[in-house]
Amino acid sequence: MLIWCLAALTLAACKRSSEAEMREVLEGWAPIGETLAFSAGRDCAAGLFRLVDTRIASRMRVAADAREAAMVLRTQGAVAIDDIRLSPEAAIAALIEVDRASGMRMRLAGLEARPCMSAETSAAFAAALRAPRAVLMVGREAGMLALMDGDAGLVIAAMGAE
Repeated sequence: MLIWCLAALTLAACKRSSEAEMREVLEGWAPIGETLAFSAGRDCAAGLFRLVDTRIASRMRVAADAREAAMVLRTQGAVAIDDIRLSPEAAIAALIEVDRASGMRMRLAGLEARPCMSAETSAAFAAALRAPRAVLMVGREAGMLALMDGDAGLVIAAMGAE
C-alpha cells in the first residue's frame, strides 16, 4: 500500500499542471464555468472550459495589436490580443514578428499541448485559432496560451513543456 501511494505521488508530481492550477490562472483572464475536458502529462496540459461571459477579466490587460501586446508582456507577463483584423493564429504570427521569443513560446505551448488534448479539445482549439472574433490570451509566467471563443462559448487553454 505504501509503495502504491508513493508511486501515485510521484506520478502526480510529474504533471505539467493540475486542473485547479490552470483554472486559477484562467479565472484571472476570463470568466470560465464548468470544465468540459482536462488532461495533463509531464510535458503538457490542455483544458476546455465553458465561457460564462465574453468580458475579459479586469486584471487582464487587453492589447489592440501584437506590438502593444509585446510591450505589455515585457512588463506585466500576461495579455489578451483583441484585434478584430486578426484571428488568434494570425495574432501569434504577428507577435512572433515583433517579439520572436514570446511569440515562439506561445506557439510552442499550443503545439506541445497537442498530446494532452482530447478530440473535443483539439477540434475546439483548431476552430478557435481560425475564428475571426476569438481572442488570444497569453501568459509568459504560466507558459499558457488560451483562446476565448465567444461565438462557441468556450475557453481552450494549452501549456507545453516549461
